[in-house]
Amino acid sequence: MPADVQLEELLEAIHEKGPEKVAQQYKHNLLPSRMLIELYSDYPELDVLRFLALYPTVPSQVLEDLTDSCLDPAVQAAAATNPRCSQLMLVRMAQRGGTAVRKVLAANRFHSPKLTGDLLRDPALHVRTALAKNSAIQHNYQTMLVADEAPAVRAALATVAKLPEEILHTLSDDTSAVVRAVVFAQSKASPELLTSWAQTESIEIQRLLMNHKKLPLAAQQILSGSSDPAVQEAIDSIMAPAPHTLLARAESELDAVRLRTAKCEDLPEEIQHVLASDPLTEVRVALASNPAITPEIAMCIATSLDRPASLALAENPNLPLDASLELCHHELDEVRLRMAYRGDLTVEHVNILVNQHDDLNLIGHLALRGIIYTGTSRERAEQILEQKAPSFRRFAAGSQHLSATQKRTLSADPAATVRRALCANDSLTEQELTVLTSDWNPDVSTAAKNNLIHRTEREETVPVPEDEPKKESTGLVSQLVRFFKDEKKDQNNG
Repeated sequence: MPADVQLEELLEAIHEKGPEKVAQQYKHNLLPSRMLIELYSDYPELDVLRFLALYPTVPSQVLEDLTDSCLDPAVQAAAATNPRCSQLMLVRMAQRGGTAVRKVLAANRFHSPKLTGDLLRDPALHVRTALAKNSAIQHNYQTMLVADEAPAVRAALATVAKLPEEILHTLSDDTSAVVRAVVFAQSKASPELLTSWAQTESIEIQRLLMNHKKLPLAAQQILSGSSDPAVQEAIDSIMAPAPHTLLARAESELDAVRLRTAKCEDLPEEIQHVLASDPLTEVRVALASNPAITPEIAMCIATSLDRPASLALAENPNLPLDASLELCHHELDEVRLRMAYRGDLTVEHVNILVNQHDDLNLIGHLALRGIIYTGTSRERAEQILEQKAPSFRRFAAGSQHLSATQKRTLSADPAATVRRALCANDSLTEQELTVLTSDWNPDVSTAAKNNLIHRTEREETVPVPEDEPKKESTGLVSQLVRFFKDEKKDQNNG
């Protein structure tokens, strides 16, 4: 449908919007030939000439006169894209135009053998590169471009769609690493050709293929068996390795491959068995540190004399319970010490560490961590009480198995922190707590008083059978408890 526009309006639009936008605006809403001829005759401005050179339905005679008379590079380059340019005009423009014009011509899909042949020998690299990217040129010219001296031209050719496989094969063996990289990572090669490349033993090709955006599944499966750790890491981010692939990696002669395999998530137990006896220490340590380690493999390491692996296992966040208990029995002091610093220690763990090993250094670490343990044996407590550091004696003060003599010793300990810890010991009698209520340190005496009060409150809430007479608190201790309660109330009210 012809455009309903006046010449003045068209001129104003060209000046305001630019030739390119106006040419696009009236691409389908066609302008009359009379108006285009009048523009050329009466308004020979560069913007107008560029508009006419771009406009697809400009009269052929106007376009020929324009290209012959106006040698401005912008106008010539615009005309080079016009479908109404004859082959003779294109050849003439290539001979007379500058590099910018020849570059546009090289990208033109309307090529004649004469034009292609001339541009094929163009001295400008950018022109030959643009020609190499043009998928419209014939295959025989693409074959000639394979021999171009510039790697940039050969690399540009490698990206062309529907390039014959013989040309891709030639480029894949190019002397330039840049060209080879483009071929394997960016070419439009068929899935069959990409898969055949994946079967090569060349690590360079395997790594480059991993950058290809459309790598077929068959090629991925082949590359998953690569011996190169970098390829393995890249392919594992795309697809999980199959069990047979993991087994092959676990038995690889390459240390880096086995090391990376030992760190894999969801590693099957049979593969873990292979890696658990690996000759390389780093591999066994990696397996012991793997959160996916199975209880059976963890127990194998825990019962072994493999010092590095046992130390690593002791720090595994997902350490199975049986293996953790076994590590607490480990004959190496440093393994048990590492267990002492776990955040998931249970009473059973601490009992093994404290009572089943003559390891006061380890107990000292538990004490410094602030671990409260009520199960320390009387014999072990006796050893602990001989230590100079107050932290040891504070740890022993929590034991429910202290003798009367040990309690008296602790109640007279020079460190207030030790006496304060003793006040929380439920094995103390009311008389022993009463003694501590007179301690010179207010923290200790208050703790003892509170323990007495809470103990009495707990006893009062325990239901007594109807046929059993209720016990009444009598004597000095009961009086003290009532006194402490009243004193506490007065303090709260005050």
